[in-house]
Amino acid sequence: MKKIIKSSLEEQAAGYLRELILSGHYRMGEKLVESALARELELSRSTVRMALNNLAHEGIVVQKPYVGWQVIELDEHDLWEIFHLRVALETRSAWLAAERLTDEGRRRLQGMMDAFLQKAAEPNVSSQEMSKQELNLHSLIVELSGNGRLYSIYQNVANQMLIYFNIDLVSYQPQEIASSHQPLVDAICAGDAELAVRLAGENITTFTEIGARFKAHALSGHKADTVDQSMPELTEEGK
Repeated sequence: MKKIIKSSLEEQAAGYLRELILSGHYRMGEKLVESALARELELSRSTVRMALNNLAHEGIVVQKPYVGWQVIELDEHDLWEIFHLRVALETRSAWLAAERLTDEGRRRLQGMMDAFLQKAAEPNVSSQEMSKQELNLHSLIVELSGNGRLYSIYQNVANQMLIYFNIDLVSYQPQEIASSHQPLVDAICAGDAELAVRLAGENITTFTEIGARFKAHALSGHKADTVDQSMPELTEEGK
């Protein structure tokens, strides 16, 4: 049993549900019933409701009148918006990061790239794990841009980005995913802003391609089989 400490019960519950949603255990559009979750987690409905409210602020669940809670359901227009948001934020951030990178930032970025490559080399690594690594890398590049407002916007949509990555990366090999980011990291570390912008744009799958993968993903009806189904032990410690 995993023991979670140093956070409130609603934070623990939100973390557990977030992991199930982002790993694909709960499908897009799937209904989440407060009473059932409360029984499953052995928590009060009010605690579960607060956890779901936290996830709603993150943009990964919604509450609909007469329906209740459900996992966010992205459509092609949502993917179109996220695609163009990525183009705007990630290309500009790559430019700024290359222009402003410090020695400490360079060490952090190279370390993150090394971790990405190491994860890709692990046997049976899942596309969900690779999605998290890609999000971590892009988040760091945005942070290293030095523009706090850009970083705040990126963090606000990070979980929707992760769902987007889960759809995008399922058809790629792990080492292909990781190694495709090396030239971008090299350009930023070298301070070549123009090359960094170009590579950041090239690294983003075109909307036509992501749309096709989205349709295939929707038709598959597949739940991820990489989720640990054991329940965590939720504790009051640290409240």
